[in-house]
Amino acid sequence: MKFGTRALAAAIAASVVAPISLADIMLEEIVVTAQKREQGINDVGITVNAFSADQLDNFGIDSADDLEQLVPGLTINATQPAGAPVYTIRGVGFNDFTASATSTVGIYNDGAAIPFPVMTTGLLFDVERVEVLKGPQGDLYGRNTTAGQINFISRKPTEETQAGITASYGRYETLDLEGYVSGSISDSVQGRLSFKTVNSGEGWQESVSRPGDTLGERDELAIRALINWDISEDASLLLSLRSFKDESETLAMSVTSGIFPIEKDPDGYDNEDADWSPDWRPRNNNTTEGVTATLNWDMGSLSLTSITSYDQFERDGALFDSSGVPFEDSDAINTTDIEVFSQEIRLESAGDADFYWVAGLYYSEDEVDESYLLEFRDSFGLTADSNYKQTSDSVAVFGHVEYNLSEKFRLTLGGRYTEEERSWRGCTFDTGDGLLAGFYNFFAYPVFFQPAFGGNEEVPLGGCTSYNDVEGTPGFTTYAIFDQTMDTEAAMGKISLDYKPTDDILIYGTVSTGFKSGGFNGALALTHTQLQPYGKEQLTSYELGIKSTLLEGAMQLNAAAFIYDYEDKQELTGFVSPVGGVFGFDNVPESEVQGFELEMAWAITEGLRWDLGIAFLDTEIEEWDIPCPAGLLGAPVALPVECPRESVFGDVIMYDASGVGLNNSPEWQVSSTLSYTWALTNTLNMMIGVDVSYRDDNIGSQAAPDSSDKDVAFSGYVPDYTIANARIGLSDSEGVWSATLWGRNITDEYYWNFTSSGNGVNTRGHGMPTTYGLTVSYNYF
Repeated sequence: MKFGTRALAAAIAASVVAPISLADIMLEEIVVTAQKREQGINDVGITVNAFSADQLDNFGIDSADDLEQLVPGLTINATQPAGAPVYTIRGVGFNDFTASATSTVGIYNDGAAIPFPVMTTGLLFDVERVEVLKGPQGDLYGRNTTAGQINFISRKPTEETQAGITASYGRYETLDLEGYVSGSISDSVQGRLSFKTVNSGEGWQESVSRPGDTLGERDELAIRALINWDISEDASLLLSLRSFKDESETLAMSVTSGIFPIEKDPDGYDNEDADWSPDWRPRNNNTTEGVTATLNWDMGSLSLTSITSYDQFERDGALFDSSGVPFEDSDAINTTDIEVFSQEIRLESAGDADFYWVAGLYYSEDEVDESYLLEFRDSFGLTADSNYKQTSDSVAVFGHVEYNLSEKFRLTLGGRYTEEERSWRGCTFDTGDGLLAGFYNFFAYPVFFQPAFGGNEEVPLGGCTSYNDVEGTPGFTTYAIFDQTMDTEAAMGKISLDYKPTDDILIYGTVSTGFKSGGFNGALALTHTQLQPYGKEQLTSYELGIKSTLLEGAMQLNAAAFIYDYEDKQELTGFVSPVGGVFGFDNVPESEVQGFELEMAWAITEGLRWDLGIAFLDTEIEEWDIPCPAGLLGAPVALPVECPRESVFGDVIMYDASGVGLNNSPEWQVSSTLSYTWALTNTLNMMIGVDVSYRDDNIGSQAAPDSSDKDVAFSGYVPDYTIANARIGLSDSEGVWSATLWGRNITDEYYWNFTSSGNGVNTRGHGMPTTYGLTVSYNYF
């Protein structure tokens, strides 16, 4: 069993401190709303990681993508540059980069669900806390999930006038400016306006073929307005309006192997090395806007909550380069429009400490329109436009009951029933220039499709080029628009028992189920095989945990062990078509996940605190047969195992993928923070802190034969890495102002977060090199 020796050494070193003094040393307990009511985190019989605004600032967390540095068991990766982030908790994730993909991890902004990961890339600012819940969810929240969820809770308006501003300037000429103002507008109305903007004048990536040409400048602006209206003593309405604009340059890739010449030996890469076409500068052009109205009404023995939310995401001609070569190959233009509406209504009990219940209804509808234009002009002389529309409607009823069996035992029951309808219509089109149509008419069809299936078909200019190779379906052997609707009905349940032998110890055991509805592939598709829907996935979780307050309140030590029975996991995989290897999605019949987690917060002495998180994960596919991989136009793919196929027209040889681990599931993850604050004078405080996060090696893309072998480029292997951050600051004792010098990735660790493969190349997406800067803040109370 391999463990990250560097991370372990850092954790041990952090424990070598001064002798312990418990006098007046107490940890402040974080209050969470994980179970829809305010509770101390130590009183919640569920695995929850919660982080205050100060903890997020110390780690340099300014977007949802950065949270994996803090949360063991959580990974947030990408599968393509500028695509949707892939959220994975305890090995449960969905490796899809398209805008229409929904996540196994529920993302909530002030109680409103954000179903599509591509809409979660906004800046993280002016938050009260972030909560990460692990395991299936659905009996308390709007949308059901198999992996867990992440709740972002904003700071609320205040009655007294407050204001503050924070400015940071760092490497790559990066200016980060954040501010807020809050206070009463009238006797019954309070408001809060906050913003954050990040701009950099210098890119952090450098072209390996054109030294001096850099990429990675940031241009982002986020604004949020919160208005709270106290309608009466018993009712209030909170209105949240938000907007995020991103015109930053996007990540470029570096080539590790493939059919195109490599500009630089991959063994000589550093974090700044990448490449892209000089005529195709990757850049976002994204806007996310939304409004949420939350009504809370205290009716005495009952309380009513209504959450109405509308969000829109627009991506207007954003450019990204997935090939990592200095010419136009696999270069994409994304034009996307997403609209999401949801309505949640909950009734919950009030006033009875021994019996608590929640009953809720949830309705949502969303629509995704996307044009996904791919350019292969310099490599194959082709262009293609994947154009589709997806609509979804979902309705659910859910309930949750907690009953104190005695002073020490509490029983929790939960359930949910969901009905969902999802429709998808689309095709990969010739763009009207005739290049793709000509490729099919004069090469692909007579050489590959006609010998395999027969018939006589021709693609007109601007016509659909997705060939229907699925026997028994309407339009078989023709180029046809794929149009299909799927319905999902599913129920989930939970039973949990809490045992509290003392006021300082909570032991809990939970059995719960969750599901994620099926969907469609929104990426470029040569054939209908790639567009076939994948079915729903289901997960059964068995978890045992303990939460303990030790050392007279100076230490919080939590642990949990779990086993997941994972059925029909939705997974990116390869198919073999007459033109060779293509990608799509399928269901893995059986998988298993097991592991444990440890979380500790320790106030060692006055001002000295150590936070530690450790996660161990063992994942395994138990049943799954996949086709042996084939390259473009049937080219062989080198693998360390025998996986033959007779020919592009011969029988497809299946490979037994059982025994392979799940992607984005490192065996070990560790995060450790040591911080010390002390008084320099009666009015000045000094602070110093060091953070270390470690992620073990793992499979970063699709499962494949021997995909855990680090020597196989196709496997998507991501090696282990350790990131260290440091900071030192000065502040006044009243919390009015502060100044902090900080450094991130101070060892300049070379690492990559994800890999990609396609069109004859294998690529990496690197993490950032060392960054450093100064942050100053001022608050008015």
